[in-house]
Amino acid sequence: MMIPIASLEALEEFLGEKLDPYDAGPPIAHPGLRLSHACRRVTLDIRNGNASAVRIAVLILTKDPGMPFGKIIKSGFARALRRRAELLSEMQRRGLIAKTCELLSLAFCPRETEDYCKLIKKFDPGELLARIEDARVTDAKSHMLLQSLTADGARRTAAS
Repeated sequence: MMIPIASLEALEEFLGEKLDPYDAGPPIAHPGLRLSHACRRVTLDIRNGNASAVRIAVLILTKDPGMPFGKIIKSGFARALRRRAELLSEMQRRGLIAKTCELLSLAFCPRETEDYCKLIKKFDPGELLARIEDARVTDAKSHMLLQSLTADGARRTAAS
């Protein structure tokens, strides 16, 4: 069940992390816009190689809270992490693969799953193929994404 998060303070409480470094700039009165702005700063810090930002993004992606602009925020995190996949630990990669399998197994495949799939394609094919089998797809879009993951992983394994 997705836990609704409506403000930066609620996200901090949910994650058990202070997000003060990402809340810089002029005050924003609307809680959803303030949350979105802080998450944009997390995305920029990921691109700059900040390990704390990577940790926060992975926590948000794997814990999957419901947030204002959540699909946009989560897709942005996944795209930034894809560019900086070398910053992810083995444990973080496992969590992201497990979350992607969980999303692929839903009756309706969320939009951000496409970006999660592109991210996990960057991981070691052996690590990915061993875990991706956990996905039990029922949705046509999920089936297509899973086929793409397994075909790409098999191709990369054969090329190694």
